[in-house]
Amino acid sequence: MTSEQFAELQNSLETMLNNISTGDDISEPLLQISQLAKRVESTAPKQLIHYLERKSYTKALDYLRELNGS
Repeated sequence: MTSEQFAELQNSLETMLNNISTGDDISEPLLQISQLAKRVESTAPKQLIHYLERKSYTKALDYLRELNGS
């Protein structure tokens, strides 16, 4: 998983969760998350893939933030 993919996934997760809280459409960020998850499946940490496969998006974002130190 490249740092660019990492940042893109984190951004998409943040956008989707923000859109949920504001009542905005989540279809675009959800599609981006799904596409990214497929692209990084073989190189991403297994725990992250676990969260994404189970659609535990808050946990996936928390995991990415923990890895990023933010």
